[in-house]
Amino acid sequence: MRLLIACLFLLSTRLFAADATLEIIKEAKSSLNVAVESKSRTRSQLDIEIGKMIEADLRTAGFYNVLPSPAKAGSLAAYDSPIYQNAGLHQLIRYELFYEGTQIGIRAQVYDVKSKKLILSQPYKVSREDRHVFLSHHLVMDLANKMGVGGLEWMNRFVLLSRQTTPKQTEIMIADYSLKYRQTIVRGGFNVFPKWADSKQTAYYYTHYDKKPTLYKVDLKTGVKTKIVESEGMLVCSDVSKDGKRLLLTMARDDQPDVYEFDISAKKLRRLTNFRGIDVNGHYIDDEKAFVFVTDRLGYPEIFYAPIKNPEAALQYVFKGRNNNYVTTWEHYAVFVSRDTDSEFAQNTFNLYLVSTKSNYIRQLTTTGKNNFPRFSNSGDTILHTKEIKRGKESALAIIRLPYNKSFLFPLEGSIQAIDW
Repeated sequence: MRLLIACLFLLSTRLFAADATLEIIKEAKSSLNVAVESKSRTRSQLDIEIGKMIEADLRTAGFYNVLPSPAKAGSLAAYDSPIYQNAGLHQLIRYELFYEGTQIGIRAQVYDVKSKKLILSQPYKVSREDRHVFLSHHLVMDLANKMGVGGLEWMNRFVLLSRQTTPKQTEIMIADYSLKYRQTIVRGGFNVFPKWADSKQTAYYYTHYDKKPTLYKVDLKTGVKTKIVESEGMLVCSDVSKDGKRLLLTMARDDQPDVYEFDISAKKLRRLTNFRGIDVNGHYIDDEKAFVFVTDRLGYPEIFYAPIKNPEAALQYVFKGRNNNYVTTWEHYAVFVSRDTDSEFAQNTFNLYLVSTKSNYIRQLTTTGKNNFPRFSNSGDTILHTKEIKRGKESALAIIRLPYNKSFLFPLEGSIQAIDW
């Protein structure tokens, strides 16, 4: 089993080195067979939900094949019993639900069935029952790290999203990636374009549209709201520097959308683009020495690249199609949204494509539907994006696991306006 995981990890790391566009391992299959068992004496509904969430997280990890437990109902055999080896299991996960004051948790053990060894034994706790999904997320993340695979920290992070509820009314919520947990944190009015203010997810930005579009920063724990900047026309915070000290903004101060950089400490605004057209959606790239953005300076939406110190030297970055209208970045990689059909009568297709500043190669990540708002995980090997299911009525969060060529959908009623991760 360890050799198998080592091979998967080696393939995944070579994937970054060999192909600057994150070569997808098409032949990769679910390779580790695992079963999940509850040790709880009373199978409550919450206990069952936690077990199902652990199985779902294992599938989403990409390198697990979840099998039913071969043990008889209501009884657990010794983890080194032949019953598990004969079932072809590589790993066995057992958990027990417990309550500790106001906290809820699980005690989890993971066994290597083949070598008959304990891999992981750890309690996990959360302060609120409605966040019980994070017990599973944390367990599966830790298990991946323990095996040397890693890259699942995104499971244990909040997704920040805005959702339209009625015309000109939106709400902002935090959720886990599966949308099993959701909490509305901003209500009332038109509140859009949420963006995490730091990598630790302690605060976030969003734009409130009233008399003037206004950018606010909110402390997630205390709820304290601080006004950052306001602008005529439009105002979007599209990216935040790694140190959290600079913002890339789209502003239309004179009815002309342009990309600006805002120094938070100095409260100084610097205009990066000055084209008599549309320049929007700036994102840092290449160690924040440059940025990419969407522009119509070719007569149609396209992705351009410009150095931060010399933004006038902007050049076309993507050479694919004639309608590329959104972009996001991670290190020297970018994922952009391309409109691939042009129909007056049917819903058009918007697909995601992966590119790099180190290569001219373009890799298509989706093939159908309306895909938008891509976001990289911190490790760069997973993409979160939205997918429209029913026009204007239902959307979904979608996960793409690049090393394993797998994707997963998590539906949400209503139309998702924007997301951040």
